[in-house]
Amino acid sequence: MPRWKRPHANHELRADDCRRHPGVWIEIGPYSSGYSAKSTARHINHGTLSHHYAPAGAFETRVDLTDTGATLYARYIGDTA
Repeated sequence: MPRWKRPHANHELRADDCRRHPGVWIEIGPYSSGYSAKSTARHINHGTLSHHYAPAGAFETRVDLTDTGATLYARYIGDTA
């Protein structure tokens, strides 16, 4: 059975959405595995995925496991610097 290709997350758009709605969980996107979602979440939390999520600690994340993988959410909690 062929797997469907998941769309790539537009991290610039998602980070901007989070900043416009501080404290609100925004869906970053679906992932094929919990591991890949958690890895991306770690990079968002550390501000190392892209400059859009900088500085480190400005975003928090959560990963919800699904029947087909996982969904990553993030929210902007403010610049901690």
